[in-house]
Amino acid sequence: MPTDILLFMKTALVLSSLCLATFAVAKSDWSRFRGPNGTGVAEAAGLPTEVTADNTVWSVPLDKGWSSPVLWEDRIFVTAETGAGKHGVISLDAKTGKEVWRYEDVFTEHKKHNFNSFASSSVFVDAERIYINWETGNTIQALALDHQGKLIWKNEHVADYIHEHGTGVSPIVVDGILIVRSEFDWQRDGKIYTEDPTEQTWKSCIVGLNAATGKQVWKLEIPNCLNTYSTPVVNVKADGKKEIICANNASGVMGIDPAQGKINWQYNPGFKQRSLGSGVLHEGVYFCTFGTGGGVKEFAAIDVTGPQPKPVDFAFSKGLPYVPSPLVMGDNMYLLGDGGILKTVKFKTGELIYEERVNGSKGSSKFFSSPVAGDGKIYCGSQQGDLIVIKAGDKFEQLSANKLDSPINASPAIGDGRVYVRTEKMLWCIGAKTPPLP
Repeated sequence: MPTDILLFMKTALVLSSLCLATFAVAKSDWSRFRGPNGTGVAEAAGLPTEVTADNTVWSVPLDKGWSSPVLWEDRIFVTAETGAGKHGVISLDAKTGKEVWRYEDVFTEHKKHNFNSFASSSVFVDAERIYINWETGNTIQALALDHQGKLIWKNEHVADYIHEHGTGVSPIVVDGILIVRSEFDWQRDGKIYTEDPTEQTWKSCIVGLNAATGKQVWKLEIPNCLNTYSTPVVNVKADGKKEIICANNASGVMGIDPAQGKINWQYNPGFKQRSLGSGVLHEGVYFCTFGTGGGVKEFAAIDVTGPQPKPVDFAFSKGLPYVPSPLVMGDNMYLLGDGGILKTVKFKTGELIYEERVNGSKGSSKFFSSPVAGDGKIYCGSQQGDLIVIKAGDKFEQLSANKLDSPINASPAIGDGRVYVRTEKMLWCIGAKTPPLP
């Protein structure tokens, strides 16, 4: 073979490899609530520092819902209140924001908090299916759709559920098992949530369903507790075995075998408050918070690398978030309080680095949305409708506060150099206008 042809083939092969490598980096894993294993952190570059007309790729109206956008290839998935007594799953084109399809279902409305919605649980997506858990009346349901929006299966009654503020737990899938949580109590400190004697016998549970069929594989009954909203994470042990980590006030933090539904371990020093924000797992340490509106917060910080959890000696106990989930980048943990104070600490010790107020475009802000991060930037969505960008690091630096159209309660998603922000009325795509590599 002539030398020049051989050189051309080698060059083409190198360029092809570089393109494939770039494509692999460009495609972000954001297939569940808060992205990769619920961390809220994307491996990304070139993310925006502010919102401008030039970097607003598109913004489109969207039905109400607090579920967070989930990404898979060139599609975005959200749940929404699609009409009176209807909720649904909507798929949109990530490049244009145009609706591709929607799946709708009727439901029986139930009691919920004024700050909640009937579409607060985010979907889980894999190569085969889109998974949803939601509620109708006093029943938790689960279903799976294909990527064209067609129903594959529906489990009409995964578990009973008693509403205090509505629901919001998002599902995850681990090795073919769909994890669905139903944690509640029928009374609290003398306050009765149901007078029905049958409902007063219902038990909290965590259920494992066959992800391909929706049939129950196992059901783990646990003590009743305050209604729980946190989404599990997956812990991979040194021997390669997996467990899911869940938390509630009655059982504490649990490591559960996803294949059999058995509790591997518990850490339960006696938590008194609700698990609402989701925990994070970083370098073998799991951290989560417990709280009530306006009350003193509790936390768990445990090393989960061994067969039994070991408490980590953290140096703080005040100023913890209730609704927003923790965010860990490198050695630092960022704790965004509901009232707008950002506490940044060393993750392994809790040592305070700084504590500063995050301001919106018109002053102080409040937060239900959990922060997400990538490219050294932290994105915070406020109830006042601002997307606020903070520089990650040991020194507090607010890069911008950008007024969008309406309150933000959903957590943003990050993919392909873009940040996707759901407000009460719209979905925004902000970042690189150049389309991702095909």
